[in-house]
Amino acid sequence: MKRHRIGYTLWPANFDLLDPGPFLDEAEELGVDTVEIPLFAARLIADGAILEPAMRIFEGRTQGRRLGYTTHALLSINLMDAPERIKLHERLARTCIEVTARLGASNMVLHCGLTGDTANGALEAAYARQRESLARLGDFAARHEVLICLETIWSFDGRETALPGRLAAEIRAVGHDAVRVTLDFAHAALQCDLKGANLMAEIAEIAPLSPHLHLNDCFGTVVDGPISLPGEALAYGNGDLHLPLGWGSLPWDQLLTGPAYPDEVILNDELHPTYWCALGDDVAEMRRLAGLMERRNGPA
Repeated sequence: MKRHRIGYTLWPANFDLLDPGPFLDEAEELGVDTVEIPLFAARLIADGAILEPAMRIFEGRTQGRRLGYTTHALLSINLMDAPERIKLHERLARTCIEVTARLGASNMVLHCGLTGDTANGALEAAYARQRESLARLGDFAARHEVLICLETIWSFDGRETALPGRLAAEIRAVGHDAVRVTLDFAHAALQCDLKGANLMAEIAEIAPLSPHLHLNDCFGTVVDGPISLPGEALAYGNGDLHLPLGWGSLPWDQLLTGPAYPDEVILNDELHPTYWCALGDDVAEMRRLAGLMERRNGPA
């Protein structure tokens, strides 16, 4: 029987994860397999290098536990950025890989690139830059026994990014064993809504390359027009809400049992701190979904 693991992102309300100890205690009590460490909130990198005093404290909190770890690289890394900034992005990505390896984490999530320059072949040039960067970073990650998982995102600020099917084609073109996909279902649904694409068809394309899944609910819609407060986005059903599973409208059973996923998958919940009271329910739902995937997909 295929064995999938479940976990969730450590997401403090103030985006400062200086001491992960209490979060890790909670995760052990909930009995999850993994937790995802948001490097963008952990303050372990300074001026492009590991901040050793902070890193030693963090390592001390994470060692000796039965939990497995994954990480999420800095949100600002953008491998489709302007050519003159790619070296800086790669430098930060390499440092994130080093931190990931130090923590004994298996997968490092890295956002797919975005670009606002789409004229006269610029979009395809940006995709080419991303492929070249991923090949170089894949070599670095392989040496550190880390798997880069490029995450499906959406055009949240108007810049262009890949639909899931296009991202799958890009990863296949890179052709590196250390470069795979984090399939974020909410992001995929939102990008499909923006582009008028079929969500299930896009998911079918990318699922075989996705050993790492991000789960959180939304309504898969992008509402045109201003919304006064972040909390009002929920009232309008707008955007990337990071809701507990079942609070939105994504068809979880269909999304997780229809497509063909790898034999071993991590299901990672990205629950917004506002809804942390529902974490236990989400853990139970992920256990159900993982079991459903294992039963539907049959023996390995």
